[in-house]
Amino acid sequence: MKYLMINADDFGMCHAMNEATIGLLEDDLITSATLMAPCPWFDEAALYASSHPEKCIGIHLTLTSEWQNYRWGPVARTSLPSLVDKHGYFPVSGLEVETNAKEADVEIELRAQLGLFKKYGIEPSHVDNHMGTLYGFAGRQSFLPLAFRLCAELGLPFRFPRGFLPNDGITEHLPPQVLAELPEAAALADNFGVPLADYVIAPPFVGLPGETYEMFRDSVCERLESLGDGIFELILHPSFDSPEIHAMNPHWQKRVWEERLCRDEVFIKTIE
Repeated sequence: MKYLMINADDFGMCHAMNEATIGLLEDDLITSATLMAPCPWFDEAALYASSHPEKCIGIHLTLTSEWQNYRWGPVARTSLPSLVDKHGYFPVSGLEVETNAKEADVEIELRAQLGLFKKYGIEPSHVDNHMGTLYGFAGRQSFLPLAFRLCAELGLPFRFPRGFLPNDGITEHLPPQVLAELPEAAALADNFGVPLADYVIAPPFVGLPGETYEMFRDSVCERLESLGDGIFELILHPSFDSPEIHAMNPHWQKRVWEERLCRDEVFIKTIE
């Protein structure tokens, strides 16, 4: 059998993304969303999540703040020097996180983000992480054992693929040593009793030269049509077109296309 989850990442990042994500959840065009506790528009998204417990809204554990003019920092009200830059924000890249972060600080912050969900009365449906910072993408250090331990405590699944597909948008960014350890990581999740999807798919974050919306849509549909049996998660970052998203994200066009994609009859028929 073939199963597909469609998740909207970065819920709570900004108002344009909140509006797009809430609209898609309300129209049952996506399966779930994951909410970023440290972000400036968390409150708006959290109030929606707390008043709609029937929706699958997970937590997007966050240790990076990647945009030049739009930043955020730790939720924990304590000093975590290994997690912040000189301005007190999370670092821009996962490499900086892996190079500098101490696991004790990471655990304090992740528990603080989970605690903020609890304060809003949100029971997260699942756990994942922003920019793969817990995966060990940069090959310096992985926080997967910590992530699996937290998920086991909560009885929640975690976004991590059991296997990889060519050009899946996730594993192609992993260094060879991390790819080699993929089966071991999946076995560790099994030992903790943490459910995983078989594969995770993400469209490229940056548009190709000369790419049109129709080219983008067709590439996603072709990818879905080529899938075999298994449990798959498709990661999207939908947003409405607005001055806000233009100002914060140089790759805003792709996020606007992803909201449009979810409402496209070609895409819907492909899923059916």
